[in-house]
Amino acid sequence: MADELSELNLGEDFKKASVVPDARRWQLVKAGPLEVWATMSSERAPAESFQAQLLWESYPGEPPFLKFRDPATGRLDLPSAWPKVRGFRPQSLDACVNWCQEGFKLHPEWRADVRFHWEAHGNVLLKILRILQGELDDFFDGRYP
Repeated sequence: MADELSELNLGEDFKKASVVPDARRWQLVKAGPLEVWATMSSERAPAESFQAQLLWESYPGEPPFLKFRDPATGRLDLPSAWPKVRGFRPQSLDACVNWCQEGFKLHPEWRADVRFHWEAHGNVLLKILRILQGELDDFFDGRYP
């Protein structure tokens, strides 16, 4: 039942996130029941695109796993698919941010800290897409070699 509810919740939020004005900058694909691919670019380098894979175990109750996907091969294990942005660790294929599972695994203390804990209200997918777009726009420093 919980999996079905997660799928329904993500499906509804995906529909809404696909039609907001911000979505003109994104290419969104619902790749699986709890998986979204979001292709985005930085305002600083609009010709340079990155495809984030967001994969949930429970939506919206938990943050997603975050990886960057090489669209040509589908591989998730290439550091070169990652943008250089604060908190991202392409060499480790993870991100130290409080909006993905990897960040909470690196910092379990964040779950109890009101400054960093996971906020599961509203359209979580849209929230994450906007955060990711903001990071790319404000802190992008190239593609990881």
